[in-house]
Amino acid sequence: MRIRFWLMSVLALASTLSGMAHAASAADTATPSTYLQSLQQAARQQGLARSAMWRTLLHYSVQPLTRVDRSLADDPDFFLAPDGAHNPEHELDATLAAFFDPSAHHALDQPAACRFIARFQWLQEQLHFDAAQLPTPDCPRYTQWRQGIKADRATLIFPSAYINSPASMYGHTFIRLDARPEPGQTWSPMLSYAVSYAANGNEADGLAFAFKGLTGLYAGQFTNEPYYLRIRDYNDLENRDIWEYELNLTPVEINRLLAHAWELGPTRFDYYFFDENCSYHLLSLLDAARPELQLTRQFTWWAIPLDTVRAVTQTPGLLTRIQYRPSNSTELRYRAQLLGPQRARLAQQLSEETLSPQALAQQEPSPEQRALILETAERLVSYEATRKDSTEAATQKQRMALLAARAALPAGTPITVPTPIKDPTQGHDTARVDVMLGQRQGQGLVMLQARPAYHDLMDPEDGYQRGAAIQFFNVAFTKAANGHLQLESFTPVDISSLSAREPLMASKSWRVHMGLERSLATRADGTRPLGLNLRGGPGMATELMPDQHWLGYAFMDNQARWDRALPQQPWAVGSGIALGLLGDVNAQWRVQTEVFARAYLDKQPFETGLLVRTRYSLNKQWNLHAQCETTKRRETRVNQSCLLGVQRYL
Repeated sequence: MRIRFWLMSVLALASTLSGMAHAASAADTATPSTYLQSLQQAARQQGLARSAMWRTLLHYSVQPLTRVDRSLADDPDFFLAPDGAHNPEHELDATLAAFFDPSAHHALDQPAACRFIARFQWLQEQLHFDAAQLPTPDCPRYTQWRQGIKADRATLIFPSAYINSPASMYGHTFIRLDARPEPGQTWSPMLSYAVSYAANGNEADGLAFAFKGLTGLYAGQFTNEPYYLRIRDYNDLENRDIWEYELNLTPVEINRLLAHAWELGPTRFDYYFFDENCSYHLLSLLDAARPELQLTRQFTWWAIPLDTVRAVTQTPGLLTRIQYRPSNSTELRYRAQLLGPQRARLAQQLSEETLSPQALAQQEPSPEQRALILETAERLVSYEATRKDSTEAATQKQRMALLAARAALPAGTPITVPTPIKDPTQGHDTARVDVMLGQRQGQGLVMLQARPAYHDLMDPEDGYQRGAAIQFFNVAFTKAANGHLQLESFTPVDISSLSAREPLMASKSWRVHMGLERSLATRADGTRPLGLNLRGGPGMATELMPDQHWLGYAFMDNQARWDRALPQQPWAVGSGIALGLLGDVNAQWRVQTEVFARAYLDKQPFETGLLVRTRYSLNKQWNLHAQCETTKRRETRVNQSCLLGVQRYL
């Protein structure tokens, strides 16, 4: 029995060893297709195609109206499956399959694993690729690019609004990538790189640029370039104050951000001013760095840059610190304030070469004040050189003469522009809803008004550019006591720029308003038809009481109008003048009053009007608001309306 049992045990052990050897041999000889299928099956079991990270890397988003799931990327080369733009699972299967192809036939002559390195790195973490069957790719282009950037910190940059540029009327954002300095070295942000997303268009095209930007006719792409070039563009040329928000990202998260920025580099997106803009797609980089952030999901219909910055800074633990970088114009404005009107005039005369540096001593005996005047004049020469067609040689010669005169005086204390008490994220939210009650022509009236963006002259100024008002897609509905709910107005664009005259800089004011509006006049049948209204013109503004923030202004008031309630014909083209006063009674209470007189072509009646508005801020979200308006056309009766209500920022 013992011999029989021993023989059976030996045979069983031999059989087991034989099976193990066969399995090992099979694994060693597994084909790539077999291993690919096992990876694809594992990905499906883990639900990776539905994960937040995969959707972020492929920029999948549900269209809010059709509820169709699709990628926002509009470049077919960004997808590896024929239907990858709409099918996350097929795209994931195709991506895994492409990783087995080492040939370099994607953008920049790369294999798929290098072209889409963020996808490769994340899938490798999730599926634990067998290095014997799917080795980690050698990506020399990415390695060289990554080593060149040397980033281990990230800072969100917000250049404030530049009202004279259609693309930057409500600000811009990009990310600066900073490297920690080596021991013994001094770090400067000027040595950093910046990643940004922008439309490939020419802002000099004016209205055509705005139209293409609104309708997605421009292609948008990610780029990276040295930060000092960005500073030159925004701080020096466009005179925009810059706010820097340093982010608390780990080195691992920085690596993810950069890997995704690499694979987005050549990818084309359709650019839309209001939703798929610079700020929205920038958030996707932060989502790729830390998938649980899900910042892009906070913006469905529009993504105002200031709102995206606010979303980042309000994320717990994401913000490290805030830095302020004043523009050239802000520094000049501060220097003029230090000098006072008379000494500021001397600086201006030096910059205009109507006063020589040698003759300055006869005008100003104090060496400290002469030093400040000469420094300011040199800054003013540089500022004007960016705005005018000055030759580099002439500018440098003038600057050197001013600097030489300045160097002969005591060193003094460097001028530092104070950081504003509140950064832009502490201002009011950009969307607003108004509910107002009142009367028109003696009849009761209810008005509901909504504005998705961004800021008007009556809003609190904390965090916004003083005197600048930009509103988009403002819509208002009214219901009269004896009528039904109707569209009162739809205003796609309403912009006002009140730039007060300053001692050192020539400031221009202008405004434009266009939209659908219901007529102020009532026809014989009691109706008020909808019409078109285009109004605007150049102007000027001046600070009447700077300490109390009272602005007086005047505008050329041009108007083209299509109004079926006009007495003679529906078209009216005219021009006139509007005079106004805008100021703060105190920190919560603002008042605006404006009168106008306008004459029209083709014997249309002369028109005059008066507008009085006031706003009282209850807190950061709520305002009380009241306005009365009256207009009078010759040979017609006076049109009057008064409304009182509340405003809520959203």
